[in-house]
Amino acid sequence: MPPAQTSEPFVVKRRGLGTTRTMLYLGSLVFGLMILLTLFCVVFAVVQDKPIREPLEAVWLSWGGMPLILAVGLPVLLLVGLVTTAEERHEGDQDDVLLSIDETGVYLGGDQPRTIPWRDVRGICRIERRDLNGEDAEAWYPYLVVLRYDDDALPRSSKAWGPSKQWPGTYEILGRPLPYDDLVAAVARYAPHVQVTDRGRVPD
Repeated sequence: MPPAQTSEPFVVKRRGLGTTRTMLYLGSLVFGLMILLTLFCVVFAVVQDKPIREPLEAVWLSWGGMPLILAVGLPVLLLVGLVTTAEERHEGDQDDVLLSIDETGVYLGGDQPRTIPWRDVRGICRIERRDLNGEDAEAWYPYLVVLRYDDDALPRSSKAWGPSKQWPGTYEILGRPLPYDDLVAAVARYAPHVQVTDRGRVPD
């Protein structure tokens, strides 16, 4: 992650169900509902003057005992989530940053995070690359490319133009989308000499 700057960087983060913190909240909610359901079964049996065992077995041993297995395993998963969330806070949520633009340069997050300083940036562009699935149906996916070559020296394949990643926000669950105009404004703020272009579909 780029070091802290005197002004706020432009940051696109992974949000929604794609984050450990959100999954931790959902897991805690489910676990709380399980406890309430158990208490309801106990109170219902006591009020009806019936054995407590029957309603509990009806709930927890249904569907082959899956609710009981989930109830036993969920606390372990929540504990792991708490540890992971604590580490994320300690690291400044670094793993959730998809893109950051500041005075230092362009930071691309993901599996192989890297920072490209402005001195190495010849331009930034949005392109769409074609992908063929098993049924020979084509689909086009948007990418953000940090150009490391001048236009007259670009390699033939767009994959060699420079570091790239899928357009931040489009492939993350409930991720924040990145409007093209926001990208242009962010780059103009920190590096007005760098041109931002939308080159559309680029067959490789």
